[in-house]
Amino acid sequence: MSAFKRVLLKLSGEWFSGVNEKGFDKSTFEKVVETVKDTSETQLAIVLGGGNIFRGKELNILNIDQVSADYIGMLSTIMNGIALSNFLQNQGCENSLFSSFAIGNFVKAYSAEEAKKSLNQRKTVLLVGGLGNPLFTTDSTASVRAVELNADIMLKATNVDGVFSKDPKTNPSAKKYDTLSFDTAINKNLKVMDQTSLCFCRDSGLNVRVFDADKKNALISAIKGKEIGTLVHN
Repeated sequence: MSAFKRVLLKLSGEWFSGVNEKGFDKSTFEKVVETVKDTSETQLAIVLGGGNIFRGKELNILNIDQVSADYIGMLSTIMNGIALSNFLQNQGCENSLFSSFAIGNFVKAYSAEEAKKSLNQRKTVLLVGGLGNPLFTTDSTASVRAVELNADIMLKATNVDGVFSKDPKTNPSAKKYDTLSFDTAINKNLKVMDQTSLCFCRDSGLNVRVFDADKKNALISAIKGKEIGTLVHN
């Protein structure tokens, strides 16, 4: 039994590439299907990143400006959404795909009302295109959409097991936080999310759980309210 009625899950694009440097890894798509089927009692919305297709820094050598690079990044998240939506559908998982801006006649423009309707119908909601504006991260997208959709919690799936005092990959002495206040994360400039997202979640009273998506059953455990990774709260 899940502790939450409605959850917003943020998945990075890099996670979708799995063991590959770019593109898609079937095993990560299968993990999402397994998660959706195992947590069917929870209304689930997923914000997708696009780093498996495109990273802004790749355009630096061409002197492409940040705004243009961000628009390209938004399109990358939409490509991920189309792929994941189709994969879920083929596995019997009903879903609705919404972009911050419509793409032709095959990706709907996001509206909170339509997204909530899909959630109430037990469809997984996939959210792509960022916020539709450059200069905002997909973490910002996730926090805003979580509040708009009245999610009980925001889950941020990463490649480390929570929030640490320092980078645990380069500092063996780094301390892991089981729980952490938003103010501490902001004041210590801990790498949880960007500062804009942290302040927004704090001011909106939205708790965030950060965890390692590659640990066994991590996605399922987080959605069901298990105490994994780090809980960031007021």
